[in-house]
Amino acid sequence: MHKLRHLDTVYLYFLHKLKNPRITVTDFFTYQSAYESDNSLRWLINDAFREKVISQPEIFCNVGVSVDLLSTVDNQLKLLKKCRNDPKTTYAAALCGAWSFLRVRKGASDLKFANRVVPSLPGITTSHKIKFSEKGKLKDDLYPHGWDEIDWEVYYIMKNPSISFTEAIRISKKEGTGLSRKTIKKHFKKILEDCKIQMNFFPWGYGHYDKILFTFKTKYEIGLYDSLKKLDRTSYLWKVRDFIILTLFVEHYCKTVRSFKELEENGLIQNLKVSIPNRHYSPFEEDFI
Repeated sequence: MHKLRHLDTVYLYFLHKLKNPRITVTDFFTYQSAYESDNSLRWLINDAFREKVISQPEIFCNVGVSVDLLSTVDNQLKLLKKCRNDPKTTYAAALCGAWSFLRVRKGASDLKFANRVVPSLPGITTSHKIKFSEKGKLKDDLYPHGWDEIDWEVYYIMKNPSISFTEAIRISKKEGTGLSRKTIKKHFKKILEDCKIQMNFFPWGYGHYDKILFTFKTKYEIGLYDSLKKLDRTSYLWKVRDFIILTLFVEHYCKTVRSFKELEENGLIQNLKVSIPNRHYSPFEEDFI
């Protein structure tokens, strides 16, 4: 994307945004003496968004998510279109390989954990050299018991935490509740304490990488998570019931698959299945990708 200094700056902005999703470029400028003005820094950050080096932050809370993996689908495009017209579907992907289709929708919760793993820059390892030895289970993402009606309203209004409170007030008025700025800010603070902020970071841009979707079981969930933090790009790690769904963004497909096969042969993972996402749908995107 940019010279190393510039990429370091984008990565630092990414880390600040995870801590405070409402930080502005002007606020971030106070940390960046290398830039003569916030306009030059703003150009850099906008360029990073445009090239999909980073994504806008999103609030994630496990509010009831059902995940279905299908081994056989006769017409993937037809099912994708059906998912597109289903307001409960939040993500769907056509796959090649062991699985044929992945669907995520609102419903009975069998999603135990979900995160976009924060990477390192520079990276400490690569996707085909992932190693781990620490046993332990990931901590479940718990349903937010105790939220009131206003908490839920603010959660759905502010799922994109970058929107202004003025815009949040406008949405609230449109929905007939008319929450005040003070109320929105108060409940938003509470929501942030109960939820995760998730963003992407891809040094060469999202479109530069190939995606691989792995499913498997392991007793080394903590070790796996820690090893993914050593990559230089985001990876998606989910736990559904008692198995892992891991999406890696790679340049070396064969090497990565071979390394995971070795992890299975060495007893670190079991029931390994490999699939390639070839088309997906999300209501946050305009069309099938």
